[in-house]
Amino acid sequence: MNYPISKWDKKYSFAEYMAMEEHSEERHDYHYGEMFAITGSTKNHNNIIVNLTVAIKTNKKPGCDIFIDGMKLEIEENQFYVYPNLIYTCNDNLKRSDLYVTSPSIIFKVLSESTELYDKNVKLKYYKRIKSLNYYVLVAQKEIRVEVYSRIDDTLIWKYQTFEMLNEVTEFDRLDLTMPMAIIYDSIAFELAGDSLKL
Repeated sequence: MNYPISKWDKKYSFAEYMAMEEHSEERHDYHYGEMFAITGSTKNHNNIIVNLTVAIKTNKKPGCDIFIDGMKLEIEENQFYVYPNLIYTCNDNLKRSDLYVTSPSIIFKVLSESTELYDKNVKLKYYKRIKSLNYYVLVAQKEIRVEVYSRIDDTLIWKYQTFEMLNEVTEFDRLDLTMPMAIIYDSIAFELAGDSLKL
């Protein structure tokens, strides 16, 4: 697998990985014994995550949970773990572990130049295999653009949509959840030809 983040050149057991993550200042994805350091984020990146959290909390279903940066997602037990920017789940087995989510309903990722292709290609392929997942959402931080991959019913077929206008609303019908673009990009500053544009 071609990760766009720095790699530790050593194999680690899952137990070693979990122990190291507990005390590490950096976060790391874990893929079949290999650890990959995750790069830092920008102000826009951080503010969009806050906005997404606010948008979800205003109309999330009872019994559903939101987990933001710092919560691991289990893709394959004891083998493959990553850190999405935000996870929304309505059916996670919280008794199994409080250190990672196993059954996401929506996965959100704020895109960066260094990881965009990886998030759109490699991770998408693995995420589609998660049976509980209904939506995978990619949010641009340098322009107004939200890309949504939606599972059709309970099949292996997915639909792709793009939203690029502030007056649009992304709708997650299977979870009775809506998310206005204006909230996602509230107070986000874009750099345009050397000038700053703040929405």
